[in-house]
Amino acid sequence: MRELTQAWERMHGGDAAGARSLCQTVLRRDPRNPDALYLLGVSYLISALPREAVPALQRAIALQPQHGAALENLGLANLMLGELSDAERALRTAASLAGAPASVFMRLGVAILNQGRLAEAVPHLKHALQLDPHNTDIYLNLGQALAAGGDSAAARQQFEAALHLAPEHAGAMYNLGVICLQRGDRRGARRWFEHAIGQAPHHVDALVNLGVVLEQEQCVVEALACFKRALEINPASAQARNNLAHALAVQGNLEAAREEYRAALRLAPDFIEALEGLASTCLTLASLPTQVALLQEAETAAERAKTLDPTVAGPYGVLADLHVLRGSRENAVAQLETGYERSRAPELLGALALQLRYLCAWDKWRAVWEKIAPLLDEVARLGAPFSLICQPASAAQQLAYATRWAHTQFGNIGPALSAPLRMPPTEQRLRVGYLSSDFREHAISDLLVEILELHSRSRSEIFAYSHGVNDNSATRARVERACEHFVDIAELSDELAARRIRDDNLDILVDLNGSTRGARTAILARRPCAVQVNWLGYPGTMGAPFIEYLIADKFVVRAEHEAFYSERVLRLPHCCLPSDRQREVGQPLARTEYGLQNDAFVFCSFNQVYKITPEIFACWMRLLKQVPRSVLWLPSDDDQATENLYRAAAAHGIERKRLVFAPRLPTPAAHLARYRVADLALDTFPYTSHTTACDALWAGCLLVGLCGETFAARVSGSVLTACKLPELVTNSLEEYEGLAYRLATDDAFLKGLRARLAVARTNAPLFDSAAFARDLESLYSGLVVRS
Repeated sequence: MRELTQAWERMHGGDAAGARSLCQTVLRRDPRNPDALYLLGVSYLISALPREAVPALQRAIALQPQHGAALENLGLANLMLGELSDAERALRTAASLAGAPASVFMRLGVAILNQGRLAEAVPHLKHALQLDPHNTDIYLNLGQALAAGGDSAAARQQFEAALHLAPEHAGAMYNLGVICLQRGDRRGARRWFEHAIGQAPHHVDALVNLGVVLEQEQCVVEALACFKRALEINPASAQARNNLAHALAVQGNLEAAREEYRAALRLAPDFIEALEGLASTCLTLASLPTQVALLQEAETAAERAKTLDPTVAGPYGVLADLHVLRGSRENAVAQLETGYERSRAPELLGALALQLRYLCAWDKWRAVWEKIAPLLDEVARLGAPFSLICQPASAAQQLAYATRWAHTQFGNIGPALSAPLRMPPTEQRLRVGYLSSDFREHAISDLLVEILELHSRSRSEIFAYSHGVNDNSATRARVERACEHFVDIAELSDELAARRIRDDNLDILVDLNGSTRGARTAILARRPCAVQVNWLGYPGTMGAPFIEYLIADKFVVRAEHEAFYSERVLRLPHCCLPSDRQREVGQPLARTEYGLQNDAFVFCSFNQVYKITPEIFACWMRLLKQVPRSVLWLPSDDDQATENLYRAAAAHGIERKRLVFAPRLPTPAAHLARYRVADLALDTFPYTSHTTACDALWAGCLLVGLCGETFAARVSGSVLTACKLPELVTNSLEEYEGLAYRLATDDAFLKGLRARLAVARTNAPLFDSAAFARDLESLYSGLVVRS
């Protein structure tokens, strides 16, 4: 018919609406005309209306079942709609007809490929290529099928062939970039994505993937620009939203990241990567007092992600952290066990080992550690390096792991800020900044606060940058008064916090967190200061190239052990731990009020229970057997941990009544008073007593120390040496047990050492805070180049 000829001409001329009108005119006269129905369907497809095309094409096929073109276009319409099985059915029928063109086999291969049946898709695509060896689309689809099947070399050949046929083909360039990215060739990937964008400036996928490469190359600002440009072109791209959110999170701009993750999920509610990102971001933000309501959002997102894909590790980690925050470590362990069973993710294994230590569930812990030990030298995903401090890992292993962790976590941040070394005139004061989440009632502030008060105002200008909670405690108030500049950066992104610190033009920035909970190491990765130091908060190496120095002492880090630290080791002349002489030791209660018998010999260890190992506990149980009427006084950190310790004692033949658990008390002074009714403090190992050692000695209680190789394993020995009691330092479990037994059974020996401790409180270097402050300032001065 003449109208159908004209309809063809109009469609070829770009007038799909006009073609459709002509087809409808014909169908009003002849509703059963298959060619008119076919052309009507095609006109809808050209107008990007596949849903309207389907019924017209189905009617055409019902009238003429062997209508190959209608079958192919019905398959195309269903492909566009995502109805893959319907598309495959129509295209298989079309492919069975004699003389079926290459496009039918190509589209059939795509329908099968998109259903995940990669091996089945490839033969159809290869057959299409035999029929039409000059069709670039076939090369691209075949390449994508081969790449999805893991044959990147063969896939690259197909994309290169397409590019040979069409040297300016943006799709071929983009796919070559994807192959490079999958192979870890960032330089090649960046080149191809940039070429693709040069040919097709609105290629959203190329922009998004270029952003991914830039982020991996530490060019976060440029990556953000790519993601934002992609969203300008296509605001409905959930992938671009998600990647923008991730880049913002890397920058430390968590508020903005959260909003972008939410936007991505509005576009794609089941986007697992965005759900993971939202859960993690909300959990981090919830540490701020103003954001605790986000815990529920974190939980909801994590549960949804876990439901959608139980093999993804991230949600289990978030949910475990939520249980810990809510005081239920048993539920945290259950989450981590289930998560590891389903995902086999090393990071869940590392977190599980630490939580089992908090619960003193040693049998389970041993089984988990047997799985971790072979991974120590291979992976960087066992959790923050702090998790290894209390585990049986050597100093060399701690360094290797910390280095891999730092590269993985912070290698894509880079020194985004310019911070030239200050070279002030000699008469200017040294500008020193302290960065911490723990300017509150916390062990770090308990140790440090008097040193802040004693810093010479004529020699030093002190800045404190707080990124933790303000608990409105007396300790917080003392810290604020002690520093000339107290800056709360808790609500600032990492980028803005780094800029704030840089603008203060410091000589030295001292990180008091290291790898502990609450750390914001990403601030230091931005290089807000030319001289950055690791001290006090973390007993180990950071493995990070942006932290140059570690403050220690000659006991904690021997000269022959310096190779186990990425930082240059600086040594204070005595102990690297300060000790606050202003701490009040309260008036103790009667022993019976603490649950202790008056005639008992009281061993105590008020270290957190995760520091207790089965070997140390077994030693303590032997001491209880050997020393009549002796008891062991421990902290009550967790009800389940307490019950597990009772069970462990029973397994050693020790009655429950010989373990006494001390609850948390409302003030530090009340806690310190307990040491005055204890007879002897016992060290933990390999994470020895640090603040607890200083507490015990300041309160007048002797401590038996046990020392090893790592930083954390040597601090108690340093504390005792600086207290002029080096004979209380032991170097083996047998020596430790023997010394504790002698002190418990030789009253004269015990009294003699107590008398020396009483004198040491007035003249030992450990308690000479003024000298410590002077030594610390001298050490700082030596780090700064003066004009």
